[in-house]
Amino acid sequence: MSVGEVELAGTFAAALEAARPGLRLLVTSTTPAGVTLLRRRFQHPVATHPFPVDLPLPVRRLLGTPGLRLLTLLETELWPVLLREARRRRLPVLVANARLSERSVRRYLALGRLFRGPLAALSAVAARTPADAERFAAIGVAPDRIRVIGDLKLDRPDPALPEFAEEVRSLAAGRPVLVGGSLAEDEVALFLELARALGEAGLRPFLLVAPRRPDAFEAVARKLELAGVATVRRSRLGEGSSRGAVADAFLLDTIGELAGAYLLGDVALLGGTFADKGGHNVLEPLRAGLPTVVGPSTWNIRASVEAAGEAVVAVPDPRAAAAAVGRFLVDPAAREAARRAARALFAASRGAASRAAAMALALLDGEGETRGR
Repeated sequence: MSVGEVELAGTFAAALEAARPGLRLLVTSTTPAGVTLLRRRFQHPVATHPFPVDLPLPVRRLLGTPGLRLLTLLETELWPVLLREARRRRLPVLVANARLSERSVRRYLALGRLFRGPLAALSAVAARTPADAERFAAIGVAPDRIRVIGDLKLDRPDPALPEFAEEVRSLAAGRPVLVGGSLAEDEVALFLELARALGEAGLRPFLLVAPRRPDAFEAVARKLELAGVATVRRSRLGEGSSRGAVADAFLLDTIGELAGAYLLGDVALLGGTFADKGGHNVLEPLRAGLPTVVGPSTWNIRASVEAAGEAVVAVPDPRAAAAAVGRFLVDPAAREAARRAARALFAASRGAASRAAAMALALLDGEGETRGR
């Protein structure tokens, strides 16, 4: 389970708690790393547990948890043994933030009768989009069990300004701020080359560099030093070396602060899109209202990129990235159009978490769909 998926579970859990304080929750993950993340994110009284292998004995152990009255699956976790056992126990099942690709539709249809019984266990589907709703109907879920509620990933509070906001603004000294967010280590050289190209064009943005992996922090710091880029590190703020410093870059060498850091930017270049990673969290810069430039590798975030409209510009190579960033830096109207598109993206899903929670509680209270059991 990724950090984003843990946050999705947290959004849903918070909506349930707000609607019904004191509700007992058990949150699971399929991987050891995911369980560790869950334990950091959720505190007592929320219980966490590894999600079982989809085999009869471990599934029965999980569903035999005392007091279990509702099973909620996030996005596309449609496990056949789990669903068959839930149906046998007459346990209501909700798919929250339900999404399904065309490829998945073809796979489920090819499996035919193997999934017909498990899919009948679905009491309700809270779909992200009309297209997702149509795909769930196409694989055999009764349309009257499907409701479009919006995307929970888009229904979150705005991030707060980070503790280091004033330090970054002071270092930038009025220059626009270009955020390189979630950069892979091999994308840092590209980012620096882009900055040099902008400088040659008469633009000198202040760089906020946020590596994707903590184990790359030291290597990225060395690359900035070797490139002659005067840098202040987040981890060393307050030390004598950072007081009164003059710098051209700020290295965010901590975790958990990038969402707020985007609020300090004017334009973002998204990491993972110029390496073969498929793109990292594009919603964070968009939530901050930043025009976001992405490279050719966006298979992992394609739906969000397309939905963002003018807020995201996709480019084929680093040279085109420099041109796109430069346009946003010099054109306030383009930046404002991008901000409007980003706001519209999130507005469409406002309230999605509370709608998903209401569907869950209706099933919990015996008011939801139970036919076909």
